[in-house]
Amino acid sequence: MTSRVAGVRKWANLPLLLTVALLLLYGAVVVHSAISGFSAGSAMFQRQLFGMALGFVALALMWTLDYKRLEGWLGPLVVFNALLIVSPRIPGLGGEAKGATAWLEIAGVRLFQPSEPAKLVTIVIMAIVISQFKGVIERPRDVMRVLAYLALPFGLILLQPDLGTGLVFIAITMGVLLVGGVKPKWFLVFALVGVIGVGVIFKGGFLAQYQEDRLLVFIQPDRDPRGAGYNLEQSKIAIGSGGLTGKGLGQGTQSNLNFLPERHTDFIFSVLGEELGFTGSVMLLGLYLALLMTALEISTSSRDLFGSLIAVGLISMWTFQILQNMGMTMGLMPITGIPLPFMSFGSSFMITNLAGTGMLLSVWARRSGV
Repeated sequence: MTSRVAGVRKWANLPLLLTVALLLLYGAVVVHSAISGFSAGSAMFQRQLFGMALGFVALALMWTLDYKRLEGWLGPLVVFNALLIVSPRIPGLGGEAKGATAWLEIAGVRLFQPSEPAKLVTIVIMAIVISQFKGVIERPRDVMRVLAYLALPFGLILLQPDLGTGLVFIAITMGVLLVGGVKPKWFLVFALVGVIGVGVIFKGGFLAQYQEDRLLVFIQPDRDPRGAGYNLEQSKIAIGSGGLTGKGLGQGTQSNLNFLPERHTDFIFSVLGEELGFTGSVMLLGLYLALLMTALEISTSSRDLFGSLIAVGLISMWTFQILQNMGMTMGLMPITGIPLPFMSFGSSFMITNLAGTGMLLSVWARRSGV
């Protein structure tokens, strides 16, 4: 029996699987509470469970796949990633939601959001490119080469426009660059370019009106509380009213009385804060910490830089999305529409997160040629 358990541990990272299972259970409970007042709440919850089931299939496929096989597919992956992102803009295939043409939709039936799996493809692309430098990235042309592979998906995402997902791509690239050997001085350059870029995007008319309003509300929280600032105002009320232990599942007034918009997707943390309070929020943070620390262990145990960078890309993606989502619900970050990993309602997002978990398991299982 002992040898059998040891054999399982060689290819299955049990702490990772347990943490993800607990996050999924926690998310299902909170989502069920958030949508219980919807007329189609039962059907929506079944859809969420179906998304989880498809996600487990994706997890198994990625776990079975030897990630090393992807290392020689840089060109095809770049083309595939571009096609994924632009596919919603193909006439007859795209569907609009929240001001962005980001969904594949056929005959009025919404299928999935291609930018979600594009995040994972971007992680693999960046890991391939940066691992080729063997841990030392010094020359400006080398840095420019890496950023060129970011520019294509980032630019295509902005055309939707979907600034939130574009920021996730930037976070992935910065995390992989940091571990991949870029000199610290370059991050000062990136920060300066980022500040200038934000100014150009904001002043140059590249943002939709609702995106400009969100940034203005972040700078001036009391601006337009019944319009652009309404979501943030209701989110703060919900989280603040939860207190230490919350009002109880299904007892949140902001959500049940429909004061809180997008409560099952972008503002799921607000529902958790209101109904489960500070205690429930700390529990979620503990699970996220366990997820990220386990992913870090997998990264450091990888037999090669490529596998390590894949894990770092996933850590960067999850960390940014967690901090951005929680921060925006409390007014600490601008509202960007980024959902909360393993918690928010949405099949495309759930499948992507579970497929990413499968990628981590693939790296873990092959750390010693298992």
